[in-house]
Amino acid sequence: MNRLDNGRLAGRGRLNDGEERAMVTMLVVDDEIYALKGITQGIEWDDLPISQILEAESVPEARRQLEANKVDLVISDIEMPGANGMELLRYIREACPSTLTIFLTGHARFEYAQEAMHHGCFEYVLKPVDHDELKEIVRRAVAEIEERRAQLTFEETIETYRRQWTSQLPILVERFWQEALAGRLPSSAERLAREYALYDIPLAAGDRVLPVMLSIERWELELDGRDESIMEYALRKAAAEIIVGPSEAGAALQDRSQQNLLLLYRADEDRAAVLERCRAYIRACREYFHCTVSCYVGVPTPPTSLAGELERLSRLERANVTQPASVIDAGPGADAASLGAGGPGAGQTMPPFMEWGILLDAGGLAELETAIADALRRMKEEGAGRESLELFYYGYVHMLYQSTLRRGVPAGELLTQQDIAEGQALRSPEAMNAWALRLLARTAAALQERQRDASAVIAKIQSYVQDHLDEELGRDEIARAVYRNPAYLSRLFRKETGMSLTDYIAQAKIERAKRLLEGTNDKISNIAEGLGYTHFSYFAKLFKKVTGVTPQDYRKKHQSM
Repeated sequence: MNRLDNGRLAGRGRLNDGEERAMVTMLVVDDEIYALKGITQGIEWDDLPISQILEAESVPEARRQLEANKVDLVISDIEMPGANGMELLRYIREACPSTLTIFLTGHARFEYAQEAMHHGCFEYVLKPVDHDELKEIVRRAVAEIEERRAQLTFEETIETYRRQWTSQLPILVERFWQEALAGRLPSSAERLAREYALYDIPLAAGDRVLPVMLSIERWELELDGRDESIMEYALRKAAAEIIVGPSEAGAALQDRSQQNLLLLYRADEDRAAVLERCRAYIRACREYFHCTVSCYVGVPTPPTSLAGELERLSRLERANVTQPASVIDAGPGADAASLGAGGPGAGQTMPPFMEWGILLDAGGLAELETAIADALRRMKEEGAGRESLELFYYGYVHMLYQSTLRRGVPAGELLTQQDIAEGQALRSPEAMNAWALRLLARTAAALQERQRDASAVIAKIQSYVQDHLDEELGRDEIARAVYRNPAYLSRLFRKETGMSLTDYIAQAKIERAKRLLEGTNDKISNIAEGLGYTHFSYFAKLFKKVTGVTPQDYRKKHQSM
């Protein structure tokens, strides 16, 4: 084996403009030692990017070299004792497919040349070979190797970005549908088709999608905001698996108003089958996710009109106060009457209870009172009967319940059965108006009182923590001190202050530690123990996490000022 020495390698492997060139390893195979040395040592290879030249005097030795080294180019005689060059070429094709081969032969046999080219030989040269001619062939082979490497690098780069794109594709698809729901899709059919192709959405311009609105009506388990968001995500994933069905084409998302939605790309699918899968989904939600869900199956809609169809489904949801955990076939013409109201006047549009809930949350009582009065006046002018008043009653109570739940307070703790009893309210729109305003006033007063109570509890907690900073404080101990349930206490504290009880305790202790470090010369370990930290290393780590510096550095900085 012959290796180019370091002196001959110095300064080589660069193009004229200074760009690095990839280096090449070359193997020369010939059973005639003079012919072998004539190529490896008799030709000046310095001006080519060849880092290593290997030698082999037989095919078995050549195979060992190929197994031990990454060889880019092989120059081989064909006629050799034992295994010949053709066998070596077949081995290279199987074991080293990226390696180029140049054949040398003393016989101009057509069948040799034909087989060599069939197996991918780069060049076929007759002996005796002119060294300049061989060097030029090697130069072309090196250029081919560099081109293949560049192509491979490009393909690897493309594959890397393709994997990144694929991993981000669900997010991009959801963003596309958010734009659709906001009415911001391109109006041009050609542009829309390009976006379908870009995001791998199996639709064509002019196609329709079937929207299914998922209404989460009640959680059987108590959830905080984070857990509820996680569970809603799980419900959307389950809907995609159960409802999309054999088409395997659809998207599950949550729009900007927090409405959960499923879009089926095969809008022409058998509607009865879709409705049945929705029923299976509702059963799964009750069994596995412990919640009550209804599905509102809309009509096939162009993506550019999805916002209007979703609003229609939302109106039907607001009107549906009598059929929980149901599949609502919201086909053409579906309205409040189709949800079981029935009777004269039942087809009237119900008030926007969801918007009323937002008003109540924002404290807009005067505006809400006006809206209630206007809605009931319109119902009277339209000849509303008892069925319509019942729909109003259930929708209104549902709105109050949802609003109080968003405040973290079950409505049953604020309003008695006597408060919400419809009684005489169903006799006329005027009686319903009086009842609704009276119930609104009681709810608002109860929420305000609860807010004052919550503020008092928070003040007690903070006072208790400040008085017991020298102890190892825990949630259960604090809850006993203020006579509250520990889990409720944690939720209340986070809701009212925006931070967890644990974080508040740590913050209060660190503030006390900072004052002691600034104003005393007590040992830092004693300060830590005095704040209930039995492990100094934990205190030091917590202190640096909160302040950005160690206790020692903090004292040094502030006592030197």
